[in-house]
Amino acid sequence: MTTEEFLTRFNLNPLPALEDPLQSVMANNPKLRHAAVLIALEPSSQGLQLLLTERTNDMPTHAGEIAFPGGKVDDGDSNAWHTATRESWEEIGLPASHLQHVGELAPFHTISRFRVSPQVAIVARPFVENLSNREVARLFRAPLTDFLDADKRSYIRVPRRHGMQPVYFMPHHVWGATAAMLEQLVRHLGYGKAATQLNLFG
Repeated sequence: MTTEEFLTRFNLNPLPALEDPLQSVMANNPKLRHAAVLIALEPSSQGLQLLLTERTNDMPTHAGEIAFPGGKVDDGDSNAWHTATRESWEEIGLPASHLQHVGELAPFHTISRFRVSPQVAIVARPFVENLSNREVARLFRAPLTDFLDADKRSYIRVPRRHGMQPVYFMPHHVWGATAAMLEQLVRHLGYGKAATQLNLFG
């Protein structure tokens, strides 16, 4: 997918109905914290590439998982875009000045009591990677097209205290909250829902 096609699809399509099963129970939770992630897409000769990180095994939560750059809102952050770009600079060395802000997706609530605001951007200029040794084991690029085919995306429904909730699984070992936000982006671009429902509970 080219940058032009992405921008057209993103700006013309309405946001799809949000799958955020924890929103009703987390919205008024006194321990709810705010966070933001950067969904950054980098142009290449093969089309747009999604920037993803692998968290180090030393992280206290979600160690070793694939994630977007991002983190919790600090007191000095002026908005969610500020948070996402500050965290991206700290984690992978991507400056905000190299980004074209495209927009944002609806917030997503996680079981770790975060309200995450996904910020979508195009990497408008090349940058020199500078990974945080504490947080990031590696940065890699995955073609956006790898995630567009509904048959390559799957989900299971797992029982939680507040009912059955979907957990998504995608190419490049993307799953969980990162996959849920990516599913939201793919649907917003006009592609179908994850097609395969897995049954891991008999």
